[in-house]
Amino acid sequence: MTTQPHGAKADPIEVDWSWTASDDDWVPPEIDTSKPSTARMYDYALGGKDNYAIDRQAVDKIAELLPDLKPVALANRGFMIRAVEALSRMGIDQFLDLGSGIPTSPNVHEVAGVHRATTKVVYVDNDPIVMTYNRALREPRPGVLALNHDMRAPATIFEDPALRAHLDLERPIGLLLVAVLHFVQRETALEVVEQYRRLLPPGSYLAISAICSDGMEPALVQRLESVYQTSSSPLIVRTTAEAEQLFEGTRLIEPGLVDATQWRNNETPLPIRILSGVGQVL
Repeated sequence: MTTQPHGAKADPIEVDWSWTASDDDWVPPEIDTSKPSTARMYDYALGGKDNYAIDRQAVDKIAELLPDLKPVALANRGFMIRAVEALSRMGIDQFLDLGSGIPTSPNVHEVAGVHRATTKVVYVDNDPIVMTYNRALREPRPGVLALNHDMRAPATIFEDPALRAHLDLERPIGLLLVAVLHFVQRETALEVVEQYRRLLPPGSYLAISAICSDGMEPALVQRLESVYQTSSSPLIVRTTAEAEQLFEGTRLIEPGLVDATQWRNNETPLPIRILSGVGQVL
């Protein structure tokens, strides 16, 4: 396959809901449509269809102040694609995608599979609609596992028997925290990332992207935080120094910690700054 340019609209994911009629163990999830979901908002921003009116309204509120919101989501997605490509070329064939969101093509297993067909990927999310869509995907996905966990509980994830059977915890892993830590409180995020560093095998990598306030208009930061305050996960906007703290205990690979539009890429930076980087765990 060839990966689409990250400025292009996401391809639709084909799903098959027929299993719901025959699976006696499946209980329809309770989907809260009274407040926006960050996963569904991100899906809408990427051009997806798995969202509700309240999610679209929240995104449109931001777009009133920032017409370039959707390009920001696509730029962040582009960083993920390039980071997975870079790690795959460096020999990483195991990935753990935390806060994976509603499946969007190209996803981690598709990008990594271009370089190595035997790549193993684990997607982790605790949003019920995300897990329902993961289960309903029609395309065969060898080497792919989706788990329902809160990414703020690293030990629980790594102790999951399904994960331990799927990944080789003696070999390097590419751990992805893409567009998720800005929904985690500052001190909690630092502790969570530190725990993952301790749990990862030697030679592993962390790929992180997070919204940064430096270089953004204060009014825009306030508006973003106010819109997300009503969502399922309030927004935490970090300074550059706070973003750098997330990479403590790692060695950043080129080009370091930069705007998502600039990470092994050369596009015009957008009003919302997404700092992105990949670090090797020391």
